[in-house]
Amino acid sequence: MIVNHNTNALNTYNRLNSAGKAKSNAMEKLSSGMRINKAADDAAGASVSQEMRAQIRGLEQASRNIQDGISLVQTAEAGIGSIQNPNLQRMRELILQALNGTLTQDDRIKIQNELENVKASIDDIANNTEFNTTKLLAPPTTNESIPPKWTPGTADIVFVVDITGSMGGKIATVKNNIDGFINKITGNGIDVNMGLITYGDVNPAQGGDPVVKTALTSDLNSFKSYINNIKLTSGGDANESGLEGIADPANGALSYSLRPDSAKQFILVTDALVHDDSKDGDGGDGMSTFDIDDIATDLKNKGIKLTVVGTNDTKSQLNRLTDPTGGQYINIDSNFQDELSSFASKILIDAGCQKEISIDEMPKLQLQVGANSGQQFQLELFDARTKKLGVDDVKIDPIDEAEKSLEKVDKAMELVSSQRSKFGAYQNALEHISKNVDNYGYNISAAESRISDADMAKEILDMSKNSIIEQAAQSILHQAEKMPESVLNLMNSWQGKQP
Repeated sequence: MIVNHNTNALNTYNRLNSAGKAKSNAMEKLSSGMRINKAADDAAGASVSQEMRAQIRGLEQASRNIQDGISLVQTAEAGIGSIQNPNLQRMRELILQALNGTLTQDDRIKIQNELENVKASIDDIANNTEFNTTKLLAPPTTNESIPPKWTPGTADIVFVVDITGSMGGKIATVKNNIDGFINKITGNGIDVNMGLITYGDVNPAQGGDPVVKTALTSDLNSFKSYINNIKLTSGGDANESGLEGIADPANGALSYSLRPDSAKQFILVTDALVHDDSKDGDGGDGMSTFDIDDIATDLKNKGIKLTVVGTNDTKSQLNRLTDPTGGQYINIDSNFQDELSSFASKILIDAGCQKEISIDEMPKLQLQVGANSGQQFQLELFDARTKKLGVDDVKIDPIDEAEKSLEKVDKAMELVSSQRSKFGAYQNALEHISKNVDNYGYNISAAESRISDADMAKEILDMSKNSIIEQAAQSILHQAEKMPESVLNLMNSWQGKQP
């Protein structure tokens, strides 16, 4: 018998604490309905459960997204349906009426007026069919929203400019359009170097002006300053030589070191015939001997195209330079800005750029239809305005135009029908996806429930068991506390027997 340590009471106390904790844990699960209330309850299960809950919530949002997508598709399809019937149907009916030879001119005017109203109605439907402010039937096409682009390329361009007295107005025209020319090229990412050669009366025997050469530069602001700072000479055209500006060994355009992989373009700007020594040789006039045909051959062999900016008076002669080299002749006195822009486009193509990209694809909407990244459904919108349908210019007068208009309307109706079918297919596909998402969500919810939900019957049994154990432990602990009292009884008994 001992008194310092009541081991029976200590053992009973530990059992009481264990039963109390087990009872408390069961009560926590019963009150929350969850088997896992903290990570300590099931560390691995808690991690898996949270991942599943993220999927479940994602699927619930995806389901709502799909329903929004279906509503959008239904809105678009209803708008297209209104365009098809009654509008396109009525348009076709009016054209057929106009094809009847019994109508007067005044009758056809009235029919045309109604056709214009029908067109306006189609555009009104297309422009006002929206879903959450997104225009579904009048979205911007790629062409309208993104400027045409070119793939990058490389070019070396040299202007050879006649600066004799008669060129004042011509040079001013070049200066006024040089920004547009350069912007047309550089706006598409081309790697371009540009240089300037100027020449006047180059007859050295008569004190003529030298050929002047600027550095070939990729700084196009510097090149613009070269062009803008051109000053005329006082000389006339009689002794000038455009060939000198091209082929002079020291300062002519051919003296530039051009890149081997670039599109090489020389642009001769003049209003006069050049001095062609193939006709008379040097003739004692002191000018260098250059031959148009020889220079054309040299340019061609070096892969250089020569384009002339001139007048009709010089075209016949200078085509001997442009034609063999693959260049062109631009009349500076007629639509110069448009011709220069067209010429810039050709340079881009020569430089290795692709032609202007004209994509008529409509914007696409991406619907998030799953709980994870990449689970998307793509909707392509449709431009249902009259211009895109090809019926913006339908006419019924004369009869030939009415026949053409009927064909246009038939094509428009075919196009609209195909688009309605497309949107119907979108709706069906989204409804199938919605069912799959709901089914997936149900199954993963069931799997998550098996991990995290409490088995209420089991927890009630556990709580009842541990409650009984706890009460029993309390009773036993009371008994264990009285056990040391037997020592006192023993001592009292012993003392009573002493003499």
